[in-house]
Amino acid sequence: MKILYTLFFLFATVHPIDSELFKAIQSDPYTAAGNLMPYIAPSEKGQDTKAPKGYKPFYFSYYGRHGSRYLTGDISFISGYVQMLGSLDAESALTEDGKKLLRQLIWLEEEHKDNMGILTKTGYKEEASISERMHKRFRRVFHQCGRRRVVVRSSPSLRSAMTGTSFIMELSKHCRKLEFDINGGQRYYFTKWDPNPSLDVTEQTVLDSMIRTNLDTAAFVRRFFRDESLFREALAGKSIGKAQYEIMHILSVGRCVSPDATTFALFNTKELYDYAVVQNARTASWFIHSKETGFYRDTNAGAPLIDEIVCRAEEAIKGNGTCADLRFGHDSGVAPAFSFLHIEGYDNPSASLADTWNTWPAYKHVSMACNLSIVLYRNRKGNILVKILENERETSIPAISPFYGPYYKWDDFKRWCTRKI
Repeated sequence: MKILYTLFFLFATVHPIDSELFKAIQSDPYTAAGNLMPYIAPSEKGQDTKAPKGYKPFYFSYYGRHGSRYLTGDISFISGYVQMLGSLDAESALTEDGKKLLRQLIWLEEEHKDNMGILTKTGYKEEASISERMHKRFRRVFHQCGRRRVVVRSSPSLRSAMTGTSFIMELSKHCRKLEFDINGGQRYYFTKWDPNPSLDVTEQTVLDSMIRTNLDTAAFVRRFFRDESLFREALAGKSIGKAQYEIMHILSVGRCVSPDATTFALFNTKELYDYAVVQNARTASWFIHSKETGFYRDTNAGAPLIDEIVCRAEEAIKGNGTCADLRFGHDSGVAPAFSFLHIEGYDNPSASLADTWNTWPAYKHVSMACNLSIVLYRNRKGNILVKILENERETSIPAISPFYGPYYKWDDFKRWCTRKI
């Protein structure tokens, strides 16, 4: 464990300003929010590689994270900082920027009252838009004679159920003859997500060390506080770095709450970039394989979901009248499933968590409403092909030879999945 702490403490703090992440934050500061980034819809232009001659889509399988939400947990997490900064303001210990920060936190506290963890209006719209695009793109799947059943499953969380509701309400507008089989509950997490104390220690080690080495706490204090000693006293033993990280984490949900939010306008690109690097490593430690965390989440969370997807697809191939299986859950399902499959972007098992900002930018992979889709195609001879989509975009599995472009033989894909399961 001592070696692990040393490893993270030695992480470099210099990240090239010409990196993809830095440029993304320059363009849109909220990309620094990582897995709290609202969904980025793909361009419809040229999004599909034409299927090989004679192959038509007949089955659609989907697992989607809920749409944009409020922060999870207890509102006291927000209220604690509101009260702290309010007290400091009463002692004239806040700068003008500090007063702006307090106002943003007060706004978020008010918005979160009785709303912790549920879908926002933004999230509801995201799901309806995804559904509309999927129907338009794979219209043939949803208008087949003899295949009108859509199986809908949701995790027990309210935000997942709300997500599924938005999705199927939009779909039903376009497909009046579909028959929906809807259910939800604990069994429909489809992932085990067993506790792992060792991973918990690794995650905390990543967070603590990268906060120390990446965040400029001196600049943070100068920007927002007139009296550092009063701020330290108010923290009651918590480090300034941890407080800075937590405050920025609260602010990062602003765009999910309102498309017009300006909560990140208080920080410059470099400050947001440094936060994003820390948040990215922490998110990766939760969800994907890495040099430090191994393949635990792949096998513990990813494998059961992929097994479910493959089994239901096999039933559809045999002819059970199902045109689509729709599942609504969490990033803790989407990311481990892709990590298990080793799709492009997840195909470097030896990557270090400290480098994930460059190799696996979280805002691209596990934003709100992130999703996994597999689409099955068949020709008249009964040959089956499969295409995998990450966040509605065609992707690949570098370890498997494609049949053509992003299309794989179903048997090759199934073999890749089952031998790993």
